[in-house]
Amino acid sequence: MELLPYRPHLLLRSGHLQTLMVGVLFGWRPPYAARQISIPLEDNDALIAHEELAPPAIAKGFDDSTPLNILIHGLGGDHSSPYLQRIAYRMAQRGQRVWRVDLRGSGAGLDLAWRPPHAGSSEDLASVVRAACQHYPLAPIRIVGFSLSGNIVLKMLGEAAAGALRQPVDFGRISSALAIAPPVDLHLCAANMERFSRKVYTRFYLRVLDGQVETRRARWPQWNQIARQPSIRTIREFDERYTAPLSGFANAAEYYTRASAKPWLQHIQTPTTLLIDRNDPIVDLQAFDALQLNSDTTRTVHTKLGGHMGYFGRDSQGKLLRWMEHYVEHHLLDCNSSSNHA
Repeated sequence: MELLPYRPHLLLRSGHLQTLMVGVLFGWRPPYAARQISIPLEDNDALIAHEELAPPAIAKGFDDSTPLNILIHGLGGDHSSPYLQRIAYRMAQRGQRVWRVDLRGSGAGLDLAWRPPHAGSSEDLASVVRAACQHYPLAPIRIVGFSLSGNIVLKMLGEAAAGALRQPVDFGRISSALAIAPPVDLHLCAANMERFSRKVYTRFYLRVLDGQVETRRARWPQWNQIARQPSIRTIREFDERYTAPLSGFANAAEYYTRASAKPWLQHIQTPTTLLIDRNDPIVDLQAFDALQLNSDTTRTVHTKLGGHMGYFGRDSQGKLLRWMEHYVEHHLLDCNSSSNHA
């Protein structure tokens, strides 16, 4: 599969337009065809991984060494996020196993975990990796995290290599990782979202998060112990009221400090790529200043005019190309090619 260069769509030549179109151009979605795997977490909660069911003619070619690709959604999403569905479907059609993972308390796992998902939940991801190793002991594992989950992936890889996870994980089983638009410095990202020019994004996320709060209030008494007033106006205020206390942090500031992946990047031993757009209005580019990376394993790929997980581009015929999805699929297939020729 040839990697096409990113060329922004002629009508979407700004980071803001690219990002705003994510909520408009949903695109096609394949039908749901997956088996659900319940993965226990350290605190007796659980989450769900959705293993894509490949067509029988393709699945019969699976063996112990068939790669397993783990895809994890961003803030406010779940396994049904359109980009996740499309990537999983196409990778299964190409003969690879795929897990779409719901972060704790999200998607099909709403009734399995009362605590909220958050950017620092690396222990949860480690549990997913352990489960993957148990299900497929010989399969190469690749992980792709989008936005908030990109931070989780990077943090987990760094902690695993540094021996900082509460339970060790065999990170050597992970053959590659990809983080798309990861908010590696949560302090900066929260401050960025408080700028006037970012209010449209804040309103969008808060509307999604408020809906999830109401769903969780109806299910979990712990959520009803938290006051509804005053009204929440920023992501920081949301994290201060809900994410931090329900996840065991003293406040939003402690949450941002402890959950940010940036200090852990230098420890990563797994081949890892960070895809960063210079015009991302959600993740402040300053977050990537003075990164301390292990140059033997970790690299950054910079793009322009892709926005935050927008990347509405053009193919060689000028037709709409969802380039982020194209890049992820190329990355995973290229990993497969590299392993076959190693």
